[in-house]
Amino acid sequence: MAVVQLGPASIAYDEAGSGAPVFVFVHGWLCDRTFWQPQFDDLSRDHRCVAVDLRGCGESTGPAPYDAATAAGDVAALLDHLGVGRAVIIGHSLGGIVSLLLNEQRPGLVLGLVLGDSPLAGAIRFPRSVQAIREAGVIDPKIVESFFIDATSPEIRAHVKRVMLNASPDVAAGMLDNSEAYAPRLDELLKLADQKPLMAIWASKPLGDPSHLRDITMFIRQEPVPGAGHFFQLEKPAITSALLRAFLDDVERDPRIAGDVAR
Repeated sequence: MAVVQLGPASIAYDEAGSGAPVFVFVHGWLCDRTFWQPQFDDLSRDHRCVAVDLRGCGESTGPAPYDAATAAGDVAALLDHLGVGRAVIIGHSLGGIVSLLLNEQRPGLVLGLVLGDSPLAGAIRFPRSVQAIREAGVIDPKIVESFFIDATSPEIRAHVKRVMLNASPDVAAGMLDNSEAYAPRLDELLKLADQKPLMAIWASKPLGDPSHLRDITMFIRQEPVPGAGHFFQLEKPAITSALLRAFLDDVERDPRIAGDVAR
């Protein structure tokens, strides 16, 4: 683990491996970089991989704001610091929205995007959650439990609950705040991402709307992970790694980014 000071925030990250393209892993709401650990370990055998703790999460610290747009700026600053030219950005849940905003803010950093069971296409009801967290001053365990399915193992449940429920309520509310800045523009952000290789991975009960994505995009690859809950990458790590490697074939063959993969 390394830590870099980026403005007022201290951002923790892991980096391993070599080889193009670079893979950058972005976790979801109240999670940390370990939620992509199986895929980080697998892909770093052949590629340079970076996994980041977003501001206020894991071992990263910094003042508010903690919202998705600020997180996208922090990821961009980290990639600049590391000298990463263009990378495949892989975002889980809220991290998928961070990835979409990164692609809008700094398109030159993004070679392709993977959105992992992200709350897309009308599924965002964040203002209500922000208000509830701030009024209660705690994170409702029922929210975390809603991400599991019957097949989610006790070990994964324990890990997820330990990390998420130990998060600061200020960070919890802050990460969901200001969604009005991007929620009405999700279709626009997705269409922009669809100009590059784009894949959505879905849990068995998707948090977003796969059919809507089919309606508004032309080239997106959508892959369900049967028998997996929201944390599919931990519940079905081998399948998830295989999907990411298959997506790499899409990236390498995409004529829209010819010549960029090896940079």
